[in-house]
Amino acid sequence: MCITLLALLVTPGFAGDASPRTPVVKQLPLDERIVYEIPISTDAPTTLMFPSAPSALEGANISNNPDAPAPVLMSHLPGRYYLSVRALTPDARATLNVILQNKTYIIRLAVAPHPYGSVTFYEDRVAGHSAALAKRATPETLLALLDRAKSHRLIREQYPEAVWQVEHCAPNDKTQYRDFTATVEEVFRFDPEDTLVFKLKLENTGDTEVVYQPQSLAVRIGNRLYPASIADASGLIPPHAETVAYFAVTGTPDGGRANLSIKNSFNVIVPRVTRDAHLIAPR
Repeated sequence: MCITLLALLVTPGFAGDASPRTPVVKQLPLDERIVYEIPISTDAPTTLMFPSAPSALEGANISNNPDAPAPVLMSHLPGRYYLSVRALTPDARATLNVILQNKTYIIRLAVAPHPYGSVTFYEDRVAGHSAALAKRATPETLLALLDRAKSHRLIREQYPEAVWQVEHCAPNDKTQYRDFTATVEEVFRFDPEDTLVFKLKLENTGDTEVVYQPQSLAVRIGNRLYPASIADASGLIPPHAETVAYFAVTGTPDGGRANLSIKNSFNVIVPRVTRDAHLIAPR
């Protein structure tokens, strides 16, 4: 079953046409030279999403303490790539400085008739607007995407407006190996980064453990092979057991945009270590 949850981009010229009950969803490029004006409300939270977790947050007239007398309430956990804000007074205004990858981004928040429900800030160099910008996502960005995929269900339940810009599919495509099976349980597409994140179920039906190379995971679509840009996997499937692995593919192998659909049929490549080898865990 595949679900496409893509939001329409609403330009400032048409924001006034939106119904007050319809949350406005925005995608904005990160630029430290811009002061972002974000409309908020007292009725619902506005969720701000970043390519990676902010290293620091500094603000005026804003607090993460519900008992503090600040006009804007912020909800954020350290290490998370997103935060939510909500006005506590009808004329609330606040300024939030977000420190991200050694750059400062200034965000001004104010109550307005048509608030934003969700704002996704993306790195323009991976948005694919030109050949120079079609670079692969940074390791920090890819780690953040893995985290977003892992917490997708929780975010969907608690902050449904935050997943409107993510395509999600549960295809259950199976790739059968001699003594184990790789099943694609879920696929997530993050369009600004041109990245697909895969959640795999690896089931070992044999009597011996299976050792594989996480960094060499790949997916075959048609006659093209897309190697992993990042992986979170143990590299080991115990006998008669199941394990979970995550990996992502970003763009094409030559560095361009692939624009892969989550509706493809996926054949997962799990490179097995066939020689006598052992995983060495760091002490």
